[in-house]
Amino acid sequence: MEPIDYAGALRRSWRLILLLALVGAVVAVIVPVSHAKKVKSPYLYSASVIVGAPPNATGSPLRAGVASSQILFFATQASTQQTVESSAGVTPSAMSATLVPASGVNTAGASAILKRNAPTAVDLTGFANTPAGAAAVANTYAVDLGQAVEAGVQANPRGSGIGTGYTINGTASAIPLTGHAKASLTASRKVRGLAGLAVGAVAAAAIVLLRELLDKRLRSATRTEANFGFPVIVEIPVATLGVAQVSGSIPVVDVIRDPDSPAAEAYRMLRMSVIFERLAPLSGSTDPFALGGLDAGSAGLLPAPTSAPDAVMEVTERRVIMVVSAGSEPTRPHVAANLAAIYAEAGQRVIVISTGDLDTAVGGAPAEGEIRPEDVGARLEPSRLEYVSRLTLSPFVANSGQLVNRAPAVLEAARSLCDMVIVEVPPLLAVHHAEALARSVDAVLVVAETKFTTFADARQAGDLLRRIGAPVLGVVLTNVHLHRSDIRQLALLRPLPTEVNNHHDSERLHAIDAGVGAGTDTRSPV
Repeated sequence: MEPIDYAGALRRSWRLILLLALVGAVVAVIVPVSHAKKVKSPYLYSASVIVGAPPNATGSPLRAGVASSQILFFATQASTQQTVESSAGVTPSAMSATLVPASGVNTAGASAILKRNAPTAVDLTGFANTPAGAAAVANTYAVDLGQAVEAGVQANPRGSGIGTGYTINGTASAIPLTGHAKASLTASRKVRGLAGLAVGAVAAAAIVLLRELLDKRLRSATRTEANFGFPVIVEIPVATLGVAQVSGSIPVVDVIRDPDSPAAEAYRMLRMSVIFERLAPLSGSTDPFALGGLDAGSAGLLPAPTSAPDAVMEVTERRVIMVVSAGSEPTRPHVAANLAAIYAEAGQRVIVISTGDLDTAVGGAPAEGEIRPEDVGARLEPSRLEYVSRLTLSPFVANSGQLVNRAPAVLEAARSLCDMVIVEVPPLLAVHHAEALARSVDAVLVVAETKFTTFADARQAGDLLRRIGAPVLGVVLTNVHLHRSDIRQLALLRPLPTEVNNHHDSERLHAIDAGVGAGTDTRSPV
């Protein structure tokens, strides 16, 4: 199974994670939650009634009414609570939120001695969502409690006929509790907001990781190497708009458009890889009976280059480079064009050949005759880049079926006319051009594009190149997004000396005056 960079996926998608986390927090705050309603009390009003029995109450034979402690005893009895519940129409489940436990209080007219000994009265409190409802609950509590006290005293043989002196000190008046309700609601929203933030972030992370798991396109160098079976020799960053811009279109050659960009520097690193790096393991032919080892004179083929995994090729032998891709990667011709521009930047002569304009029909008259360097030189066309020429194969190869027979001689003749030959071919998995030329070049560069090349195409292309013994140098991974902290970004952001900046600016203006990058060419990338 291919390695998956989960940490990199989360880092690349941090904006999505932040967005969904904020959305989750907002939704959690503004959408009503039934559980929050159960936690928050729905009663917004309270009402209290003071009840009691003054000492030496009138009508009592003992001239001593019931004490507040006795009233508290009857107020907390289950039978009294049930009577209040029935009279006030309150459900048993709401009793705990409707009645506050009775508490002892001191009345204003009581003496200091009585206040020190015990409370002189009892406070009864009820809740409701309306003022009238709260007052009704409290008054019902007071009336039913009086009846319970009277019945309890009369049930005692020693208290038969004794007056209790139980008194209700006025009716209840409701008091709003809106401040308490707001505080409870605010606390609930904070908790719900934090929970929504966490849930949104976790959901976004799950989406990102699932997408990374199911996405079958290349997104990193690790996955690229795992699928192709070849090393990634260079990563080409996504090009940014440089100083030079002609007719509102972005030039195709990034090296000329913005020579100080990370993309231009990546192409310079690619040239170093072509010069110094070994071929990829398991690439090239080591079979003495391979096609390239047959009689090349009779078949019109060139001997295959020595490309054993441990062999170190001489720099002078890598003068014919083929640029291929598994499918129709848009950046394949860009790689060929920029590689040619990098060699031209060093003052080397380059010939760029594209086989995409060859006719696929095989019914026409075949091209014949010896191919000499002077014949190839007469067919060279100047390009928009200094030191870079273009060559069309159609004068020498009648159709694509003759590539395997005629093209090697064309490449050999072109080799003697320049320092570097770059051949750009159509998709490897769709057209046979790369297979026909694989044994006639010194090295093969495989272009893979992030978010474009699929795993299946990469594996199939890698297997095909190994089967035909192509001398693969490695994979060029294009359209790579660099992180802001990447050294390739930071190193090139440092200000250059004034004379260096002036030199680069003059080169850009010279490129614009010369018409570099103006328009596109369907025959050649340069």
